[in-house]
Amino acid sequence: MNIPNFTKEHADEILKHINIGAIRARKFKIVVDMINASACVLDQYLFEQLNIKMIPVNDIPNGKFGHEPEPTIKNLVTTAKLVKDFGADLGFAHDPDADRLVIMNEFGEVVSEEYTLAFGVEDILSKNPGNNVVINMSTSNVIIDIVKKYNGKCFRTKVGEANVLDGIVKHKAIIGGEGTSGVIYPTINTSRDSFVSLALALELLAQRNQTVSEIISSFPKYFMKRDKWPRGNNLEEMYEKLKTHFKDAEINELDGLRLDFSDSSWLHLRPSITEPIVRLFGEAKTQERIDALFNEAKLTSGLK
Repeated sequence: MNIPNFTKEHADEILKHINIGAIRARKFKIVVDMINASACVLDQYLFEQLNIKMIPVNDIPNGKFGHEPEPTIKNLVTTAKLVKDFGADLGFAHDPDADRLVIMNEFGEVVSEEYTLAFGVEDILSKNPGNNVVINMSTSNVIIDIVKKYNGKCFRTKVGEANVLDGIVKHKAIIGGEGTSGVIYPTINTSRDSFVSLALALELLAQRNQTVSEIISSFPKYFMKRDKWPRGNNLEEMYEKLKTHFKDAEINELDGLRLDFSDSSWLHLRPSITEPIVRLFGEAKTQERIDALFNEAKLTSGLK
């Protein structure tokens, strides 16, 4: 009786769709934080096939997280330091269920989670220009700019993996995902997948013979900010105040309230489905601009 090895099958499917030769030739040395969870069962085999010297962190699949599970800068300080200490080319950190991936550059710095999707979209569209891409309402405009560069079209959906996947199917998109470090590449599978994310990032780095910092420096620069506000009793009243105040903004009410401004800055407010709060996302080309927009929106909403 043949017992299927689903782990190997999934890794082999990923390997079928990337430039293995280029990655092997680069001989990467990479720190990988698997947080003692799902990634432990696949990373070792995948990296062996790619001729990567892996420096494993939290690689015992016992479910006892090596740090707070959210892959944020605050929670990845120790892992990021190892990239610099070992002279690694870069670092990766998975979340516990291996659907999100965060990248660390060659200097041992955690880069914005928005860049995980940017690496994937840049890699795929550079080889397949003119295709559609789907992202959610809170994802960085970096993706919009990459898609425009390759003469494609970018569509936004409500926040949520299922919503993005519906959009991918509807628009026959070649790739999509969410800015919170989640890539969906339907050629391989139809869910966010941190192994697919790292494979596409490695392919891009290898084929261009560049570092993480060099790839990021080629992207347009934006500054993103996130906040949580108390929901209050009347969310619609808050929205109306903002729409009236920011009368020059383009209004989108597909998912909460999104306000787009002529200088490429934007704000997106949406109620949490798990907490009594409103989540506020925003982005601008300077830190000063996004800070000012957040302060203005807060004052307009009547929050202290």
